[in-house]
Amino acid sequence: MPSVAFRRIEKLLPALSKDELRVLIKIIELDLGPTTDALRMRTARAPNSSLNNGPPRAPNSSPEQFAEQQGELDSVVPAVASRSFRSEALEVLHFLNEKTSRNYRDTDTNLKPIQARLRSGASVQDCKSIIGRKVLQWKNDEKMWPYLRPETLFRASKFESYLGELEVSDAAGTAKT
Repeated sequence: MPSVAFRRIEKLLPALSKDELRVLIKIIELDLGPTTDALRMRTARAPNSSLNNGPPRAPNSSPEQFAEQQGELDSVVPAVASRSFRSEALEVLHFLNEKTSRNYRDTDTNLKPIQARLRSGASVQDCKSIIGRKVLQWKNDEKMWPYLRPETLFRASKFESYLGELEVSDAAGTAKT
């Protein structure tokens, strides 16, 4: 059974552009390559050796190839990392307003927590499912109803547990809201 992280990555992949996929592949290559290289170097070194062989690089690549790969990566990563997810966050915020009959404004205070969850790999559908589930759970609860707001629903620690509730309901065969 695939992990939750794997399923979230699977959902994200179709939305990535070719450049973003290329960056993801480079990051994986650069991340996994040095690990193997570093393990080989550690086993070959003397136990008390403090040699510094420079920055880690992918196996079988020269320092020049590594510098070239790093330069390509540095030019593309900022564009991917700076993706704001603003339009997706607006869609989620409007859905929250619709479901709760509230009027949260399109401000950074309301959008930033949503954007952070989207940037971390959650999909718009994940966000909407959590909103729908919490509205159903809390609609008749006077104590919890006020917490149907962006800062609570999309706080990192809360969101992950809410997302986990969705995963459990899927496994049990119940429908997502």
